[in-house]
Amino acid sequence: MNPSIAAQSRLLILFILCIAIVGCDNKRHARELPSPEVTINLPIEKEVTDFLELSGTTAAVESVEIRARVKGWLESVDFTPGSKVKKGDLLFTIDPRMYKAQLDQYEAQLQGKKAEDILRETNLRRAQELLSTGSISQLKYDEQKAEEGLSKAQVGISEADLEKAKLDLDYCRVTTPIHGRVSRNLVDVGNLVGASNETLLTKVVNEDSIYVYFNLSERDVLTLLNTAPSKNVKSGKTGLGIPAYLSLSNEQEFAHKGTVDFWDPELDPKTGTLQARAIFSNETGKLMPGMFGRVRVPTQKRNALLVPDIAVAVSQAGSYVMVVNKDNIVEQKLVKTGQLDGVLRVIQDGLNKDDWVIVNGVQRARPGGKVITNNTANQKESKAKPEQQPPLSQK
Repeated sequence: MNPSIAAQSRLLILFILCIAIVGCDNKRHARELPSPEVTINLPIEKEVTDFLELSGTTAAVESVEIRARVKGWLESVDFTPGSKVKKGDLLFTIDPRMYKAQLDQYEAQLQGKKAEDILRETNLRRAQELLSTGSISQLKYDEQKAEEGLSKAQVGISEADLEKAKLDLDYCRVTTPIHGRVSRNLVDVGNLVGASNETLLTKVVNEDSIYVYFNLSERDVLTLLNTAPSKNVKSGKTGLGIPAYLSLSNEQEFAHKGTVDFWDPELDPKTGTLQARAIFSNETGKLMPGMFGRVRVPTQKRNALLVPDIAVAVSQAGSYVMVVNKDNIVEQKLVKTGQLDGVLRVIQDGLNKDDWVIVNGVQRARPGGKVITNNTANQKESKAKPEQQPPLSQK
């Protein structure tokens, strides 16, 4: 064999052996990489309150449109837009001169009708005396009696006209029938109001308390019927006594406390829902009619298992958590989740109280893989905590 060819062959074989040795060494190092370290903890067992969470819309407890009830020129605006007003406060004044003149006219007419009535009564008494002596006929007496009755009727008509004139004059002073916050004036001084219809002048809203309306499904209604005190169900006041909590669009907590005070007597057959209402105090003034918010209505208290919400992941099969068994092997458990309690998530099914849940390092854990556990919680030693393993050293 040619010496050069033999030398080349030996170099090729040596190169192949080096590659094989390096590959085996890399595989050995890959196999010897340390297991990931995760933090585990037992589920927290405590009493939680189940609740319905619904979308609601706020509305005023009282809201009144202030309209002109008589025709006339607007003489003055007697309030500051946006201010608080009390029941009976003057808001607008309509020119009263025409109605004052009309009132004087009807007063004079009434006095005339009363004088005529007195005369008719006198004539009737005289006719009755003459009838008893046969001085007048029965027909003449009947005519006098009819005239006296007509006179009394005319007095009644005049009294009604006078009362209407007094009301028209009173309507020239436009007052608020409720206390609350008044809107701006929608008509300026000098305009004719009440000409073709009852002109809208402004609006007063009582915002001391606020209603929140929300819709309940049939299942929600049955749940609340079981929650309501039995005495209220028997009396028909099913909504009374059930607390409710409100959270506005810029709030995380349900800080506003109220009470469910009403719901409709029947479900809407088209939507299968029932409208309910809760009332909330508005001492802080943060609530306004027309706002959107979330309403929570507690239903029952029970014991439940909770885990940090970050420990719960979602796959196509559903929600799951990673747990570590006694051999430090990761297992995946499908769970049924419930409501959020702060940073904890209620687990309704699929988890035992003795399961060690991975609460930190879920991304590094793989089902069937081994992990190094780190427990930061003060748990009882009797709860079979998996043994911690030291990191595997690389050779």
